[in-house]
Amino acid sequence: MKSNNRLVYFLQEIGIVVIGVLIAVSINNYKEKQDNEAYLEKTLLAIENEINSNKTALDSVLNRHIEIYDFFERDSMDKKQSLGEILYSLGGFQVATVKNISLRFFVANKAELLDFELIAYLLEIEQVTDILSAKINRLADFAYGHVNDSSAETRTRFTYLLMDIIDSESNLLKAYADFMEENEAYLEQIGK
Repeated sequence: MKSNNRLVYFLQEIGIVVIGVLIAVSINNYKEKQDNEAYLEKTLLAIENEINSNKTALDSVLNRHIEIYDFFERDSMDKKQSLGEILYSLGGFQVATVKNISLRFFVANKAELLDFELIAYLLEIEQVTDILSAKINRLADFAYGHVNDSSAETRTRFTYLLMDIIDSESNLLKAYADFMEENEAYLEQIGK
């Protein structure tokens, strides 16, 4: 009989320990889930703020590029000014400073917390940003190489390269808008 009592007592003690461990694990999981949601919300808001800043700069530069493009389409073919003189008279060529710091930090640390669709939007933004940067470099190389050239061919090539940049800037603004829409829905969903 004593052996049976010891066994029951031993099983009770093990049961208490197991229940205690399960409670501790549940509390830890709950706390980790809360911490992850808070981290996710802060990071997504930081990315959103960064995108809003980028959008403001990009909108301004895009409008400027459209003005330059319109000038080249409308007025520059009749003039004998060099490419450099035309750009100088128009106030120069501008480039928007586009940052992806929050995105890179987030993806490097806790990307597994984020919905796949949001990651896809963020990666699209980064890809379009890289493409835009390459196009700007291509235009800058062309412009510097032909700054003193006044031929119609140079103006036409510059216009094509500029239109390519305008297209990428428009695509980036669309990617920003798509992300912001999806992000708003996602933040509402995790805020429940």
